[in-house]
Amino acid sequence: MKIMNTPDLGPRTSRLRTIGILGGMGPEATARLFERIIALTPAKRDQDHLPVQICNIPQIPDRTAAIQGRGESPVPLASQGLQSLAASGADFIAIPCNSIHHFFPELQASVQIPILHLIDEVLRAVLQRWPEARRFGLLATDGIIQSGIYQEFFAARQCEIIAPDTGRQKEVMAAIYAIKAGQKNFREALAAGRDLLERRAQGIILGCTELGLVQNYLVKDLPVIDSIEVLAQACVDIARGVREMPKLS
Repeated sequence: MKIMNTPDLGPRTSRLRTIGILGGMGPEATARLFERIIALTPAKRDQDHLPVQICNIPQIPDRTAAIQGRGESPVPLASQGLQSLAASGADFIAIPCNSIHHFFPELQASVQIPILHLIDEVLRAVLQRWPEARRFGLLATDGIIQSGIYQEFFAARQCEIIAPDTGRQKEVMAAIYAIKAGQKNFREALAAGRDLLERRAQGIILGCTELGLVQNYLVKDLPVIDSIEVLAQACVDIARGVREMPKLS
């Protein structure tokens, strides 16, 4: 996708920050993030909406395979996308993929504008929604679970993350790849989520953006927080100046 330079928005909208989205992991999740940004923006006309740049690169290598040491690193191609967004006028960047945040330090080092850390945003949202809860179930890829990134972030706030058992996790991965292939396959994820609740999880985190594509089915039965919804709200708040821009680490 070719990215055009952000035009001068003029004095009326100059306070708005331009959102950059590094997408393609997968493309449908990227489209849903953009749709949720639009839906969450208080707007009465076109001109009230937020400036957004999207760089969609589905060729970024599989993140789970890379985390497990059996695939190519996604960092070089993802970094090219990030640099394109920065050069095109994005003020900050969101990446609708949980697993690639395993490589966050390398990605952030490739650009001089802040990248929102999705797992940190999810932690913030979880603590706001369930301030008394301390045990959460995670539905995510093998890569994100094995990376331990959710466990690390939540442990710093005295919260525990539990994952499906081996059999259920295989079903979750099958569901994730089925969703990537265009099949709205949510039954396995729903069953895995129920198992986590039986193991005393007080809430379920959809830690894969593909699962967000079927979150309407899951929400009917499970107390869930969807990482795409969290990321969309953070983008809207920061772009509108409701929240401060994250500082570069």
